[in-house]
Amino acid sequence: MIDRWLWLGGSGLVALLATWTTWLLRHQAWAQRLKASPFFPSLLQLLRFLYYIGGPFAALLWGRDAVVERRFGLDPLPLLLGSSLSPEERLQLWMEGVRGLGWAILLGTMAWAILVVIWWAVGHRSDGKTVRLPLSIPTALREAFFQETHWMFYRNGPSVVLGNYWGAWTGLGIVALEAILNPWWWEALREPEKRPLTLIRAGMAVLSAAFYLQAANLWLSILLHWGVTGGLAGWTAARARREDS
Repeated sequence: MIDRWLWLGGSGLVALLATWTTWLLRHQAWAQRLKASPFFPSLLQLLRFLYYIGGPFAALLWGRDAVVERRFGLDPLPLLLGSSLSPEERLQLWMEGVRGLGWAILLGTMAWAILVVIWWAVGHRSDGKTVRLPLSIPTALREAFFQETHWMFYRNGPSVVLGNYWGAWTGLGIVALEAILNPWWWEALREPEKRPLTLIRAGMAVLSAAFYLQAANLWLSILLHWGVTGGLAGWTAARARREDS
């Protein structure tokens, strides 16, 4: 059982070291040159993939029960693809999936509608035109994969020990602590062009925890996240294009 907390603590330590190291070195000349190089965006996304996706799945494969598939939300897809289920068990899993999809649609629609109303009310430039969300629909899908996998990993251990309810909120607390200790997060809050997306992502962490209580399903969590953020990005872009034309 201790492996579970070692992997979780290791993930937090890596995040803390990476964010503070890059923060302290950001004004170095070589760091500025690296950031300006054409291959930096690809390198950055590769490192993010290794952290957000590689870390949790390394724990799943080599962590000796550090990740419990059911708590991590990988079911029911692996079970449905297996051949050891009875027809009744397979039907039950399908029904759980349908129920989870219903919750994802309900919560996603509500969250998207609330964000649209807020953006419609306050998301305007000085000339009165709609501000585009600095996020494309494909990028929103990538970020949904990264963030939902990361958040699911952080609630996995607490859920095994405390159950889904307290595990979901404890995991959210760990995510909040990681953000509070991240100097880049505070800088994003201070910059007007980055603040809306930063706050939306914070809200998505809360929504993800709430959805986990209804369906501990990673695949549906990613779909919910992408539907809200990608849908908002598409709506703001379409509205801005109409106003420009």
